[in-house]
Amino acid sequence: METIREEAPSSYLMKLVGFSEVKFSHQPYESADFDVGGHKWRLIFYPAGKLEEGGKDHVSIYARIENVGASMQIDAELKFFIYNHNNKQYSVFQDGTMKHYNKEKKECGFAQMLLFSKFNDPKNGYIDGNACIVGVEIFVIKPIEKVERVVFTQNPPENKFTWKISHFSYIGDKRYYYSDEFVVGDRKWRLKISPKGDKKVRALSVYVQAMAYLPNAVASSTYAKLRLRLLNQKNSNHIEKRVFHFYSRENGDGSGISELISVEDLNDESKGYLVEDSIVLETTLLWVSDTKVVDSI
Repeated sequence: METIREEAPSSYLMKLVGFSEVKFSHQPYESADFDVGGHKWRLIFYPAGKLEEGGKDHVSIYARIENVGASMQIDAELKFFIYNHNNKQYSVFQDGTMKHYNKEKKECGFAQMLLFSKFNDPKNGYIDGNACIVGVEIFVIKPIEKVERVVFTQNPPENKFTWKISHFSYIGDKRYYYSDEFVVGDRKWRLKISPKGDKKVRALSVYVQAMAYLPNAVASSTYAKLRLRLLNQKNSNHIEKRVFHFYSRENGDGSGISELISVEDLNDESKGYLVEDSIVLETTLLWVSDTKVVDSI
């Protein structure tokens, strides 16, 4: 596959001046050593093709590793570059496959990167002033050392928190009011209310905030599916809402209901939600994600 880009390769670039002298050579030009990923490499360029690998009538190009041990395998992705002087950009050649280098296989590349006639025709821009520029970009794939494993757990232990707010009328002037923190999974949580609402509608707003992580917990997004309840203290006519949210790593990220009950209905003691100037809120974390970093999947 051939693509176009303006940026030069990040691994190695070389310019061959007076190229016409060697353009019919089936013998390779080997670059100086260069380092990528802690290994020594060379760029190998066949001006008239590597015949033994089907490179007749083409230019061929390879990347060769110089220091690979007997029992070692190096996996790499390769991109080869030819500079086009006409459009001031690079033609980039890659096939999208991983190359596996070892003691027996030290060279990988393209036997038929570009037709010999196309490459050497000055009108196409690859040769300019009897010079050409070729390069390579090598990305060495290192074995993964750790894996993040996320488990979504239904009904984790101690997943219910009940908050009785006494003297409710005395907090009416506060914009926000907060519960004590409680622990579910690997994180602390708390309830946050706005007694008169966050919006123009006068209503009780209730949110669940994700707080600090427990010691040694992995700080990542935390998924939670919540059940929020305003308990009816006279009968079982509770107000219940469900919310699900991916909580960020930030301390205090919250999700909930902005209009759980109107202020008028809440203050109407005959409805049973406000009794003796107290309300009772309950949240249950029905699902919570737990993240660990492990050695393997």
